[in-house]
Amino acid sequence: MQAPFMPSTRPDPALLPARIFGLGGLLCLAALTLLDRGATRQFATPWNLLLWFAQLAPFAVLLLRCSSFQTTLVLPSRAWCALAAALGATVLASALASPFRGPSLLNALLPLSGFATFLCLHDWLNRENPARPARLIAWAALAGGVIAAVSLIHWLALALSSPDPGQGLAALLAHRNDSPLGHSNYTAGLALFALPWLGTLAGRARGFRRMLWGLGVLLGLAMLFTSGSRGGLLGLATIAIATLLSAGLGWKKFLLWSLLALAAALALSLAHPRTRKMIFGNSPATAEPSISTVQRSAMFSAGLRMGADRPFLGWGPGTTPLAFPRYRAALDGGVENALQLHSTPVQLWADLGVAGLACAVAFLLLAARNTRRCPTAAIALGGYAVFTLTDFQLDVPVFTFAVAACAALLATPGKWGDTFPRRPRLLLGTAALGVLGLIGLLGQRDPAPAFNVRALALGRDPAQSDRAIALFRESLTLNPDQEIAHFNLGWLLVTREPAAAEKHFLAAARLVPDKGGVYFGLALARLNAHRDRTAIMRALALEGLNDPLFLTSPWWREPSLRALQSDTFRTIAQFADTLAESHALTAPSLDKDAAYVAALARWLDGNEAPGEILARANTTARVSYFAQRPAPPDFSSAPVLRYRRERTAYPVLMRDLDLPVPVDLFDVQENALAAGELAPLFPAKGWLPSPLLLVLLDGRLPVLD
Repeated sequence: MQAPFMPSTRPDPALLPARIFGLGGLLCLAALTLLDRGATRQFATPWNLLLWFAQLAPFAVLLLRCSSFQTTLVLPSRAWCALAAALGATVLASALASPFRGPSLLNALLPLSGFATFLCLHDWLNRENPARPARLIAWAALAGGVIAAVSLIHWLALALSSPDPGQGLAALLAHRNDSPLGHSNYTAGLALFALPWLGTLAGRARGFRRMLWGLGVLLGLAMLFTSGSRGGLLGLATIAIATLLSAGLGWKKFLLWSLLALAAALALSLAHPRTRKMIFGNSPATAEPSISTVQRSAMFSAGLRMGADRPFLGWGPGTTPLAFPRYRAALDGGVENALQLHSTPVQLWADLGVAGLACAVAFLLLAARNTRRCPTAAIALGGYAVFTLTDFQLDVPVFTFAVAACAALLATPGKWGDTFPRRPRLLLGTAALGVLGLIGLLGQRDPAPAFNVRALALGRDPAQSDRAIALFRESLTLNPDQEIAHFNLGWLLVTREPAAAEKHFLAAARLVPDKGGVYFGLALARLNAHRDRTAIMRALALEGLNDPLFLTSPWWREPSLRALQSDTFRTIAQFADTLAESHALTAPSLDKDAAYVAALARWLDGNEAPGEILARANTTARVSYFAQRPAPPDFSSAPVLRYRRERTAYPVLMRDLDLPVPVDLFDVQENALAAGELAPLFPAKGWLPSPLLLVLLDGRLPVLD
């Protein structure tokens, strides 16, 4: 029988370096959290060094604790250890099985670091000093108060520096508080984590301290309110209900306080213009969906499809920007690409599959079971969990480590018997080293974005076009689902290899069907390849249908295109009429837009029936303009606006802000008259749902037979 473990009375030499790494990690975490736009700056040099240290510090502390046998290492109970092991194994297996293994392994470091943080914090909380849980709660509350104060100071400074700072509260609230991390949803998430800790200490303290903690509660509420987050208000309501339930009130008091909490939540909702509009907006029959709603709906749909295609382990942690383009064409609107899917369950399903969802459910059940160990941590987790139904934030360190801290407070210490001192330490230390070794050996940034950016820089110089073409092709070999590479490679090849350019424009259109310029490039490639006139006109018509402003483009002044203009306009009108009459458009407003675009094309072509354009006008500005029965303006002599489109979000999506912002090679030419004072006459680019553009591209509507 093995002799029982007897801790040494000598000082543990591993404790000091463990404390240094722990303190250093906390300082890096604080800097990344309080830094302006820290959620994105963490991907830029030198701030990414702070991110790396914050992620590696918990592993360093854990390895130091595992290497020393002079002090007891307090592990959680077997249930919590099994859950942590299952979560870690799921994240690691998903990254290793991902089609994008290198980037996914790098992104897996943050959740794995969260598991290491959980183990280290649990050991610290349950070793030697029983007052440590209260100390951690106090530090968490203080951190929440500091974050709230910094957030509100920065928000006020930005709001008051706006051009109209004296327009009252409504003007202030029009500036949604995105401080300090750079997005208003992050602001709401921080507030939801801060409020339970601040409220707990305000309730326990007396006198002047209660006033200070109460001020912190008010700052937290103000931070949440100024974020304008609808999901944040749902999280706040959850926190209020959970707090009342944990207070052990009688049913009468519970009902009274619940009504007061409901009234307060309603007052906050009505006080902010964004949430008030959600409650008292237009009727459901006539209301237009907001851009946010359209984008979230598209992301939700894409996430479900992503998980369905890889249901067991998903696409791997952090791979949404690489996998999302495969699903973009089938979505009714939304962004061209996404960093994350704005719903934690959907994100877990897409990233980690059913294994990740099962682990998340097990974590929530285990946390709920241990609520009595730390009600404040349970309330914070519950409110935040409801909020995360509408957002995903675990790719930002402060949220991952906050969840780990709550879990450490809730987890019960394990009873490991006489085998505890050596065997679990060796297994845990070996596993930690193995994880770091795998990430160090196999983890790497995706090289394709750097190839694309370099190719775009070279592509501006005709003498370097061969090198640019080679880089784009190398990038597409690594990942063929890159619209940026297909689109710009098509423009490099449009004159020298038009048949190849046509293939790349078609590939780009099938990735982002409402991309401006893609059908124009397709038309030019077909024109240069001497394709039949109908195929060229259909491509030009798709460009005009996707972006009606193209109907006035200075490109029509080119002789080869001017010869196709009238037939192209008739094709646009035919397409739009068919869409409006076939009920292919799900929203009544889109049917009206389609009918208007058909009339607009005939009006510009000089073939409008009397009064048709006025009858089809569907906005106040259009009705007012066409009520004067004007003739089509002379767009052929208007000034030309020339520019190239920047992809400002690309470095963030690729998680590498050291990349310069890429600029497309397509020379956009817009009519200054149409893009200026007459802009209200033209529906916005992308008004037509992407799937219908592909239907027209493939010739699957009866009009094309």
